[in-house]
Amino acid sequence: MTEKLEKQTKKLDNGFQISVVPMSGFNQVYGVTMANFGSVDTKTEKGLLPSGIAHFIEHKLFAKADYDVSEKFAEYGANSNAYTSYTKTAYLFQTLDNPYDNLKILLDLIQNPYFTEQNVASERGIIDQEIQMYLDMPEWVLEQRILGQLYPNDPIAEDIAGTSQSLQRINHQNLLTTYQQNYRPDNMNLVLIGDVDFERIENIVEDSNFHSIATPLKKVFNQFQPIGLGGQEKMDISQARSAYGIRVDTEMTGYDLVKKQFELNMIMETLIGESSKNYQEMSKLNLIDDSFSYNVVAENNYCFIIISGSTNNPKQFQEYLRNHLSYESLKEVLSDAKFKRIKRDAIGSYLFAQNSPEAIANQMAELYFYDVDYLQLIHMIDSIKKDDVLEISEKFLKDNNCTYYNLLPSGK
Repeated sequence: MTEKLEKQTKKLDNGFQISVVPMSGFNQVYGVTMANFGSVDTKTEKGLLPSGIAHFIEHKLFAKADYDVSEKFAEYGANSNAYTSYTKTAYLFQTLDNPYDNLKILLDLIQNPYFTEQNVASERGIIDQEIQMYLDMPEWVLEQRILGQLYPNDPIAEDIAGTSQSLQRINHQNLLTTYQQNYRPDNMNLVLIGDVDFERIENIVEDSNFHSIATPLKKVFNQFQPIGLGGQEKMDISQARSAYGIRVDTEMTGYDLVKKQFELNMIMETLIGESSKNYQEMSKLNLIDDSFSYNVVAENNYCFIIISGSTNNPKQFQEYLRNHLSYESLKEVLSDAKFKRIKRDAIGSYLFAQNSPEAIANQMAELYFYDVDYLQLIHMIDSIKKDDVLEISEKFLKDNNCTYYNLLPSGK
């Protein structure tokens, strides 16, 4: 890979952003187009959408009147995929051949929906089977339950795919209306990584079939309810699983929110990363195993941390985290040398990710919606100071921001 990445960009008159990272001599081309629309975006100024509708659109855009887009990608030598997150939906391809033909297929995928009463009805059954399958996966169940404690009665606590009940409220009419509202060119962007010609890409995109809409509906964010007190349930598993959640309420957006995510990751790495004293002690106490992990999420309107894993003693697991995830604990262990190492590791992870066109493209596409240039992230990370990390920890590492959920063996 090149030592220094460069980016070419253009925003079209319709608001669609094109970004290309040219990599001369690199065989693979990776492309992703992303919509600023995800599973939590169910509330609009005209009412509620059924949960799972963003994921349903993702599935059905691959179906056209007389062909399947996945098969067309394969015909031109590309692997294709798509995913829906809490706040975004992405469509991607990866190829060694025919990058421009595959770009046209990608644009056709997102620009020309084919929703009919019949194909929507058949898709309901497929997605419902997917939902039922996940209900048997303890990791998935635990994540949904802890989100339900962190954000009671909020769309983020719903399965991204929806529920059996919400699927029944999805039809070809509301799919099309929701698609038209959210798959506008000004609400999307395209990133391509590889040995491609920018001008040729620009011409292909400009000649494609974007639709427009006069007055887009405004998203309406829920008012968050108080954090739940925690809970537990029994499941057919051999060992208990526990999740500890921390909600970080913030009005930050854009650059500040992305920076906060890096700061929160530094805090968690310092306090419970694999090299930390707490991690070693929890291992010795047999409270955690290799499944132990943490995840920091900072997206539009949401910022939280989930710490989870299998454990022989869920109550002691939670008590340990509650006692050791604190401003006082961080202040005690975060020496100048430790902070420099943690920041150096964060920069190293960012640079290492540049070996992956997939990682570059997906991060670049998502950060566009936060007005953050992926190639400038290294400067953001380097700007973080030890006092910034301590200050933020003092604000959010408090008992009333925390909750838990346990899955216990049913003993069957």
